[in-house]
Amino acid sequence: MQTNILITGVGHGIGSSLAYYLNKQGFHLFLASRGDTVESVAEKIGCHSWKADLNNYKECEKAVEVATEAMGSLDGVVNVAGNYFSTTEIEKYPEDTFQEALLNNARTFYNMARASVPVMKKQGFGAIIGFAAADNVLLNSNPGYAAGKGAVYSMIRELSRELIPYNITVNGIAPGFIEKDFIDQGVPQKLGTPGRYPPSGVNRAVEFLLLSELITGQIINVAGGHNMNIGSGIK
Repeated sequence: MQTNILITGVGHGIGSSLAYYLNKQGFHLFLASRGDTVESVAEKIGCHSWKADLNNYKECEKAVEVATEAMGSLDGVVNVAGNYFSTTEIEKYPEDTFQEALLNNARTFYNMARASVPVMKKQGFGAIIGFAAADNVLLNSNPGYAAGKGAVYSMIRELSRELIPYNITVNGIAPGFIEKDFIDQGVPQKLGTPGRYPPSGVNRAVEFLLLSELITGQIINVAGGHNMNIGSGIK
């Protein structure tokens, strides 16, 4: 079981929900993010945290170092950092916003994976999980967000093959539209329900991947079927 997990990108959304969930399942956690939320979440669940700008590789290296020292090993890394979703059309989408969206999604995953791999190679195992986006989100977003999430998707596929000899799995989650600041009540959800879904399905999918040592190179859609709900285009 991959028990010592570093979660990066812990804000008001999936990151904090995932931390609460994995803590309840008995995982030993370390949280890292650049905002203030990471400290309050860590205090509530009783784990260590670290302030880090995940766009800065040196700060990611330090976060991995401190997390590994605090937990004794680095069994898994889950990078939730990203966002910059909007429905802004390309003519109204500034170049600087494109760059921010691209880098905040793609570079944060790259930095955390790059910083984690040496530790995992040395210990002989590990799990890396990144966050892409389901098609119903991706195709209704903007150029920068789509480019960033697309890059994460491609890196997961490339890294999974590259790291097979080192017993390191690399997988991804592609969420649909997920509620933020949501307290999961464990209410069953139906496929195709309009609106945002609670983060519980995402949390369980991440747990599954952390515990699945023979699954690598996979991106699991957690979107309630909306990623598949596309018309045929013929009458």
